[in-house]
Amino acid sequence: MKIVMSERIGETRAAVYDGKKCVELHLARVSEARRAFPGDVFSGRVTAVDTSLSAAFLDLGSGPQGFLNFSLAPGAPKFREGQMLRVSVTREAEAGKGPIMAFIEMSDATDPRREKGGNLKSRLLARFEDAEITDGDIPDFNAAIERDVPLKGGGSISVEPTKAVCAIDVDTGMGGNKKKVSLAAAKEAARQIRLRGIGGLILIDFPNMRAKKDRDDVWQTLADNFENDPNAIKVAPMSRFGTVEISRAKPHRSLPEMMTDRFGQPTAETLALQGIARLAVEGAASGGAKLELSAPRHVLDWLERNQDLWHKDLTDKIGARFSISVGEKLDVKADR
Repeated sequence: MKIVMSERIGETRAAVYDGKKCVELHLARVSEARRAFPGDVFSGRVTAVDTSLSAAFLDLGSGPQGFLNFSLAPGAPKFREGQMLRVSVTREAEAGKGPIMAFIEMSDATDPRREKGGNLKSRLLARFEDAEITDGDIPDFNAAIERDVPLKGGGSISVEPTKAVCAIDVDTGMGGNKKKVSLAAAKEAARQIRLRGIGGLILIDFPNMRAKKDRDDVWQTLADNFENDPNAIKVAPMSRFGTVEISRAKPHRSLPEMMTDRFGQPTAETLALQGIARLAVEGAASGGAKLELSAPRHVLDWLERNQDLWHKDLTDKIGARFSISVGEKLDVKADR
């Protein structure tokens, strides 16, 4: 395994390679430095116990409350409000839900706090202990949030995450062979699911194939391409309508969840950091030229509200020779 790290202003990107094949992409942002990530250890205070959910809720010192299921606390004493517990994060928080915690032991801390945490590099090395770490560019990182993915030989798949399920639709294109396109789609869907970090319930809609052997071959190809995926996966049989349900463990948010809004469009932060990266590249290439970043109003608002996350770093990198203004789209101009 090889891991390529790319440090950028406001975020760190990483790509995991198995041989020459990129199998996973990861992202960590400065704006989320206080977020609870899988593997982090906290001392948390029990704020409520809900016997109907068989769970305790924990104040972790910042961010949403942690959720501790009693089944994840074998041998623990009976929980009650006010207790201090040492817990670890097993699943990252997502929209409307706090992080899932596992009980370690009782804590003698007096206040909730993070006791152990790490950066993206350390979290990846915990998973891939023997991986070689190098610094470098990660091409086509942003392609991992594109909805449509073309298939070699024709056809395409569209990847559309929703709150309840990630739907992947297979399009044969202009009269393509259903089985040939479906076999290619099965391979690419498995690759995109791991690459983007998609988890939970996934539904793939293949073209309707009448022959049972064709359906079986496509299903087997899909299952085979999940063999090296480190996350727990269950692949249900293909239905007579050509759909396959997949359950994949989800310890952390997917790239689309981090980089896009509920409509699948890049968030203001995503666009803002792209603009800053373009300023940094243009600044390195343009000597003493004055630079102007134009961006839509909502992106400009994010940049103005969050100057502490990027302004000093960019100034240190290229000097105080840049400005930002409102524009219809993201663009960088150099006045030489």
